[in-house]
Amino acid sequence: MSTKLKAKVELIIEVSRQLLSQLELQKINTITSDKENVLIDNLPINVGDKNYSGEQLTNDALVSLTSKRQSLLSQLFETYTQAELAVELASINEIVLLDSQLIALSQNNKLALTQQIVKLKKSSKVRDLYNKY
Repeated sequence: MSTKLKAKVELIIEVSRQLLSQLELQKINTITSDKENVLIDNLPINVGDKNYSGEQLTNDALVSLTSKRQSLLSQLFETYTQAELAVELASINEIVLLDSQLIALSQNNKLALTQQIVKLKKSSKVRDLYNKY
């Protein structure tokens, strides 16, 4: 049973790292778009039979990875007892560390997006005032 537990914990760690990568990509896109005032990821990307912009692909990946991670974590804690999980304590601690990194990065992204929205609203107000005259 320890092999299955170890495999599930490693899968959660892998998904968490993928989620961190996607959040980093979103952060880079937000910072770049804020500095250049142009989204670098507006080029269409073909995935299978669907067309996405890079931003949509990142957002879809974030949603998918988040739900997958949540499902895996729920299954882990519903399936195994505290004693069984204690065997993989080091890996569980790594999940906790990744979780704190995800929270911090998500909050940073939220702040950056909020600042970008405020900047866009200000520029639209200026444009509207300019168009009045």
